[in-house]
Parts: sequence; C-alpha cells; structure tokens
Amino acid sequence: MKFFAIFFGGLLLAGACRADNPAIPDKDEVIKLLQLEHHFEGGYFRQTFKADQRDKISTARGPRSTLTTIYYMLTDDTPVDHFHTKSSDGIEYYHMGAPITYHLIYPDGRYQAVVVGPDIRHGQQLQLAVKGGTWKAAELTKGQYGLVSEAVAPGWEMEDMVTPTREELLKLFPQHKDVIVRLTRP
Repeated sequence: MKFFAIFFGGLLLAGACRADNPAIPDKDEVIKLLQLEHHFEGGYFRQTFKADQRDKISTARGPRSTLTTIYYMLTDDTPVDHFHTKSSDGIEYYHMGAPITYHLIYPDGRYQAVVVGPDIRHGQQLQLAVKGGTWKAAELTKGQYGLVSEAVAPGWEMEDMVTPTREELLKLFPQHKDVIVRLTRP
C-alpha cells in the first residue's frame, strides 16, 4: 500500500501502511499506544469513556449510562467482527488504516454493506450510524489494520449484547445465507 492523502474542506484525510511512511504506526504500535485488548467478537478494543458522572437513564433492560465510547480495531490476523446486535444505537467513526466493511441486516430483513474509511470520493463513509436491533458484522478485507471508534447511547453493557449462533441467524434471515455463514462462528 502507498500513503495517500485527501485534502477535503480543510481536513487532511490520510491512510497508509508503515512500509511507505514510518510516521504512521503499525498495528502492534497502535495496540500498545492505545492499550487495546482482544475483544470477544474479534479484533481489539478499549473503552475510552463511560458517562458515569451523570445520573443513569432508565431502559427496558435496567439503568444505563447515557453514553459509552470505545476504540475498536480489526487487523490482518483478526479481521472479522462476527454478527451481533445490541439494544442501543451506535455510531462508528473512522480514524486510520484500511477501510472496514460493515454488514448490516435490519430487523425487516434488508441487507446493506457499508465501507467505513477515508476514501469519501469513492463512497466510503467517515462515520456510520447503526440503530439498536440491527444485526452487524464487520471485516477488514485488505491492509494491516483499520481503526474506528464507536459511541453507544444509551451506554453499552455486556448484558445488552446478543451474539447469535449461525443457525439462529439463518433461521431469521435465510435469504442472507452467504454473508451469515461467512461472518458467524461455526
């Protein structure tokens, strides 16, 4: 990969691999510098904020923080975030590295693939909003890593996660067999 930069509305959007630009950290440096840990869905993460200074809000699942945020990174050695859903809404924000493809299956059965990355001239998005209840998987299809952040409101709690088996998701959405088989655990 070569270093590229796009100047857009006063913002410099960049992507690179370390071989072409030593100023850009490689995946091991990013993991170390951001203190990322393995995530059970795939990839690496670290929670960076939880609005615990505010009163919790009431939800059907119990009291929740108003907002949580994480760093999330997929890498060439752990390139898949398997299908899952949660009740809260989330917004993914692209930071650096290669693009990440998000696969969304909405409650009504519609499927959509969205690429979050720096190349907005070719349809990539810098951010992606995902409503609660949407089934989501993500994959890194090229490059050493892709780094995003996710903000979740109401705030994320482990008990809000739903990680289906392949059979459960195929029963709900048999029309999306190929992507479900590819992006769920056997």
